[in-house]
Amino acid sequence: MLPGGVSRDVALGRLISVAALGAAACGGCRSSHARGHQAPREAPAPAASSAPAVSSAPAVSDAPAASGAPADPASTTQGPDAGGSVLARLGFSITHTYKERHLAWRQVEKLNWQPVAAGQPALPSPPPLDSDGCRPGMVHIQGRFLADAKGRDNNDTVQIAQDRACTHWRTHDHGVQGVCESFDRDRWLEIRKLLGHKRVNYCIDRYEFPDVYGQFPVVIVTFREAKKYCDKVKKRLCTENEWTFACEGEEGVPYPYGYDRDKTACRIDVFGPHPDKDTLRPRMTAHTAKGIDLAWQGLRSGTSPRCRSPFGVYDMTGNVDEWTKNVRRYGYKMILKGGHWGPARQRCRPATRGHGPLYVRWDQGFRCCADAP
Repeated sequence: MLPGGVSRDVALGRLISVAALGAAACGGCRSSHARGHQAPREAPAPAASSAPAVSSAPAVSDAPAASGAPADPASTTQGPDAGGSVLARLGFSITHTYKERHLAWRQVEKLNWQPVAAGQPALPSPPPLDSDGCRPGMVHIQGRFLADAKGRDNNDTVQIAQDRACTHWRTHDHGVQGVCESFDRDRWLEIRKLLGHKRVNYCIDRYEFPDVYGQFPVVIVTFREAKKYCDKVKKRLCTENEWTFACEGEEGVPYPYGYDRDKTACRIDVFGPHPDKDTLRPRMTAHTAKGIDLAWQGLRSGTSPRCRSPFGVYDMTGNVDEWTKNVRRYGYKMILKGGHWGPARQRCRPATRGHGPLYVRWDQGFRCCADAP
């Protein structure tokens, strides 16, 4: 007998019962411990009616803060964003805002993303803009767009002719996929005399969407999604030729700023890390925000004042790749123009024609056009 009148057999039975109950209560402890040594899995995509998902980093609310301080950091930047996101004011939903290591990231329309411009250095006052009958923030583009000798603008004739004026190739490829460092202006102007032209007249956003000075562009957007954004703000996605003419002007300059490639003028030739392969699969989780924050090297609209075309349109080469519409009868209808911040061609004429309707990247966005008044 043990103290208290309990036999050894009864005490042993009680210990066995307690052990059994503990094992039952922790039936998943072993498997949970094993899972803790595996790579973390992405959170499931939030349903439209579900509560906001919890980020691995603290989320920043887009609702007014109780203290009276602006909860959306974009309210402290230039542009008509005071008191909230421009995108929200335009009618686009902001699903979440995640604060990551470098920037906060808005999740827009559930699938797309925009860095929040909080804590960035103040930019000078934006240069004046006379929209000349176009909607505010748009540039009126009109003039003679270079084409082949018969006036056709649906081929590579002009780019191939321009390549003949290249004086320094960076790549072994001296064709339409090659990278040229500098061009001979006098030679190009002689070659240009043999080409034809087409008269054009339209409006284009001065900056990458949402076309606001001091704001970051919206990225990770498919061609169809970009088209819907432009449609919703009563504009349309630019054609590749509208984009090209706004970049090169009537003279047909190779780069928006002239004839010599200059990484100090536009955001180009910047090396940076890539996010892991699952960052965009799916592209609407806290893991997405973390991955694009790691890879992001883009700048706010207006940060590069010399990255300006002859018409005064900004960031047409570099920063983020931009969706446009194909004008040719063959190939994908979705065309990327301008290149991103990494090493690429980043001229006005070249286009990327090999990506289909589901293509998205963290360094790819768009801008909008509209018919001229």
